[in-house]
Amino acid sequence: MLYLILINFFELLAAVVGTVYITKYRVDKISRYFVYFLWVTVLFDTFFSWFPFLIFNHESLHFLKNTFLYENHWAYNSYDIISFSFYLFLFLNYIESLKVKKIGFYVILIFIITSLLNLAFSGVFFKSPALYSLIIGTLLLLIFIVYFYFQVLQSDKILDFYKILVFYISVGTLVYHILVNPIFIYGEYYSEESPNYHKIYRSILTFANIFMYTCYIIGFLVCLRKNKSY
Repeated sequence: MLYLILINFFELLAAVVGTVYITKYRVDKISRYFVYFLWVTVLFDTFFSWFPFLIFNHESLHFLKNTFLYENHWAYNSYDIISFSFYLFLFLNYIESLKVKKIGFYVILIFIITSLLNLAFSGVFFKSPALYSLIIGTLLLLIFIVYFYFQVLQSDKILDFYKILVFYISVGTLVYHILVNPIFIYGEYYSEESPNYHKIYRSILTFANIFMYTCYIIGFLVCLRKNKSY
């Protein structure tokens, strides 16, 4: 229960600070969309993480254990595709090369289509995390973010990189997926044989979420001081 409270708290805090940022200052559309996405994540995660917990711990709700409301893999499998696609398009927006942008756009479309096909035909949609989406999505994020860093290193932005919101988004997002997705993959094969798996899983998931949303919060606060108000 504690790990759910911590994750939801930092999710909500990041969304609130982000809302203050986009309300008080003139910002680009991507920053606004990012804050809207944070609110969608808050609402989604609050419902689909707490409802199964309530079903498990309240006898009056035990009749829902065999329903889609308890086994929520379908919800997070769908959300993963949306989340990866959003972040990929976000980082693609900051890539300056038109050629790379065009290639990146088609790569994202292929990822979305193949991920949906995987959910439709692999049989994992309702049963377990979709490893295809997690692995390919993480690899694409890594490629997009590394290319973004390479671009920054070759430009004058390197002098003020710590004042750019997308830098904090990239650090938080990359570290989160590098830490969390391997434990999903590991758990798919070994969780039943590893008594301590769930404890390790919750610890890593909690730390990764706190780190990611703390990065977002720091980014918003830094940009709050940097930007000029209306």
